[in-house]
Amino acid sequence: MYSLRLLITVVLFANTILFSACSTSSFSYSEENKNLQRSQQQVIAPGLNYLEIHKGQATGYFVLSSDIVSLEAANLLKLKLETFNATVANSSEQTSQLVSVIKPVEKGPNGNDLGRLVTFGQFDTLKQATAMQAELDAIGLHFKPTHSTQRSAGAGKQQISILELAPSVFEGQVISALAKDSVLDIQQTSKIAQNNAAVAAVNGGFFAFQTHQGLVGDPAGIAAVDGTLVSEAVNGRPALLLSNTPALSLDILENVHTHLAMRIDEQQFQISGINRQAGKIFNCGQRNGDKTMTAIHDYVCSETDEIIIYNHYFGNLEVILKEQQTFQFFLDHNNKVYFTPPLADSVLPKGHRLVSASGKYFNIFKQMVKSTSRINITQRIWSDGGEVVLEKGMYIINGGPTLLNGGKTQVSQRAQQGWDIAPVNIGTAAVDSRDEISQTEQADNSRVNFYQNWILQRHPRTAVGITETGTALFVVVYGRDPLLSIGASVSEMADIMKELGAVKAINLDGGGSSVMVIEGQITGKPSDTNGERAVAEALLFIAVKKV
Repeated sequence: MYSLRLLITVVLFANTILFSACSTSSFSYSEENKNLQRSQQQVIAPGLNYLEIHKGQATGYFVLSSDIVSLEAANLLKLKLETFNATVANSSEQTSQLVSVIKPVEKGPNGNDLGRLVTFGQFDTLKQATAMQAELDAIGLHFKPTHSTQRSAGAGKQQISILELAPSVFEGQVISALAKDSVLDIQQTSKIAQNNAAVAAVNGGFFAFQTHQGLVGDPAGIAAVDGTLVSEAVNGRPALLLSNTPALSLDILENVHTHLAMRIDEQQFQISGINRQAGKIFNCGQRNGDKTMTAIHDYVCSETDEIIIYNHYFGNLEVILKEQQTFQFFLDHNNKVYFTPPLADSVLPKGHRLVSASGKYFNIFKQMVKSTSRINITQRIWSDGGEVVLEKGMYIINGGPTLLNGGKTQVSQRAQQGWDIAPVNIGTAAVDSRDEISQTEQADNSRVNFYQNWILQRHPRTAVGITETGTALFVVVYGRDPLLSIGASVSEMADIMKELGAVKAINLDGGGSSVMVIEGQITGKPSDTNGERAVAEALLFIAVKKV
């Protein structure tokens, strides 16, 4: 495998090397590599460099694939397919197709065997594969068409966009921005970048994208904007911390937890969440009273008894104010209680909060809370590195799973961060159909197949890493197009970050969300059929000086 460490002061086209007058980056490049088709670079601002790599060749074919099944079930399925092949051959209608029983490219997060995949045929076009799928469906054999390059064991073409940031050199800010500065909105990354005059941008963390998951636009994990906590953590997951004062710095936080509490007079209560719909906890991973939910990616957990607080980043409060069976009151910047909603577009003034209590807390708060009540709210953030104290100019973006820690690929952490393969007996699955992550109908095997499809298959990915010297790397691998770019598995993404020199790295939101924007232009082709996807937040680079 070739090295991705590239010298950013050169632009390579085939065998031609063109030298620029730009400052030298930490990347280096081995010219022995024959797999690199094209590499180009651009210095966007002092301390901020853009590099694009095209690796490999377009190849492969379409194939029909089963879900992951046991070895016994796989052999039985193989026998049925071979019988089908014999029937086809006898009828002389078409030729037999290849039947294969294969292992997934990796074991599970705890080193356990996942099972087997059964594949059938080799087809030049998706139309041909879909036609054969219909024939098999008719006899009770259910397969899905995929491309051979989706499995990370196969060759294929990759387009990799990289931003390299030297915090000590870059003059400007690196921030996260909510779509339209509101939790309740989603917007394309390129538009968020334009609205904030950013010279570069990548998409941010996970978020609720459908109403059955909660309020569309709600970050599905921790989020902080300019020193204000906007969303609670999915406990145990990693996050990216950005600090712009007194100097620009970045860090990756591991095992992040939020501790939210409210004291009314002399009684203390645990706050369930921030700026989200009561009762819907996307990606789970919450603590409510004595109950602890582990993280479960793309699952919605529910809770009846909740205390949710909203701040000025939420947006229009109308959707919350009309909720039934909730007791609501407001707090001003001095934590003084009031009950009349603000008039200006139903948006909270900065420093004010709305408190909404449901379930058992409805009657408790209704009896306790008066205009004279003494209220105090505490919000604390913890990670393996200790407490994180938010200040103005600080931003946090949720992510997961961890790719690298201490320079080593992390696999065992995936389970606790929401990608376990154990059966789930709480909540409901909430997979985005646009992202080609299918859920099997077999409940006892659904998370095994989710792991195979989400973690081990290739998809568009966005990741951020930090080198030993503090250089930050933001990487987007475009995908789901065998002719342009096939994407990467989670482990391949970790390998890419490691080759670039990162010692710490985490995955951000991916799939159709993955995109990089340089000076207003998208660097590749997003995977959604209708183009760039609207997201909840974007990571922005705002330069004082440009090249």
